[in-house]
Amino acid sequence: MFQKCKNKTMRPEDALALVRKNFLCGTPINQIDWHGLLDDISWEDQEELLNQTVNNSLVVQYPLKTGYQIAFLKHIIHHLNKMNIEQHDQLYERYCGLLSQSGMEDQAGFSFKHYELPGNDVITLKESSAFISEGTTGLCSWQASKALCEFITHNLEDFHGKNILELGSGVGLTGIFMAKHCEPSMIVLSDYHSSVVGTLKQNVELNFPKGAKVETDNPLVKCLVDNGDSIVAVMDLDWSYINASNINQLIEPDVLVGADIVYDHALFQPLLIAINYVFALTNNKCKFVLSCTERNQDTLNDFLEMLVTAKFRINEETVCAPKHFQWDATASKIRIFSITRDWSFQ
Repeated sequence: MFQKCKNKTMRPEDALALVRKNFLCGTPINQIDWHGLLDDISWEDQEELLNQTVNNSLVVQYPLKTGYQIAFLKHIIHHLNKMNIEQHDQLYERYCGLLSQSGMEDQAGFSFKHYELPGNDVITLKESSAFISEGTTGLCSWQASKALCEFITHNLEDFHGKNILELGSGVGLTGIFMAKHCEPSMIVLSDYHSSVVGTLKQNVELNFPKGAKVETDNPLVKCLVDNGDSIVAVMDLDWSYINASNINQLIEPDVLVGADIVYDHALFQPLLIAINYVFALTNNKCKFVLSCTERNQDTLNDFLEMLVTAKFRINEETVCAPKHFQWDATASKIRIFSITRDWSFQ
């Protein structure tokens, strides 16, 4: 059992749980608060720390990026050296083992992250280790996706039992979280780039291994899974041609969601086509929840002005502080909007 953390009021087991949570989802090492966990740590406690992080069964089966694990262990070793604390043999053995594996990851640059959820559930996602892969930015989880998940935990009634369509799902963090945590009636995760859609399908199947596969004759639906609580689908969806997708035969959305899909003017018109289509399909009775990282204020404002011109009403929501999902709230300005349209609009 961990000794009491020096000069800290947090219980050691709680500090360990937070460190594990941050490690599993790949939080940058310099953003992890260790709560004094390493300041006076025994061999037994070092072993427990390793067992809950780099030796965790999830990590062994679905490994995080090797370079990240190396940096994690390097930080521990450096801190213990600074504190004149003897290091456990396993610490060096694991560190050297990872160094020997460096550069041997999936040729496409894929690794995994694990997001611990309320209720002792976990989302495991295959992501690209590269910032941009094959011309797409959709192969990793972005800040706005995590912020949207946090927002959803505080507004469950708006998503529970609903039919939900997500635009630009990427690797699926937000959509899979909603499927697991909100129990929607049906949720369709969609994207367009082939490598993204393929990875999205793998992640849905990975996170719902007991779900019953449902047959569909729509060639754009890449998988359809009944997990008992919800129907979860993955769809190849080109916003410009959404009217030819037969999505109306699959779902009539109550809620439309999107995270980090407003960053390029070239996407604005296709995105507006998709939004207009869904609102027309539902007789303007659905709601669009949009989460954005404000990289350029003018770019975001241009899109919001397009929505206003198209007779949409925009309400800016409060962005919840990171709790269940971790991101650097000081480095990124996240904005979340609820978008509706007057039912009488024609």
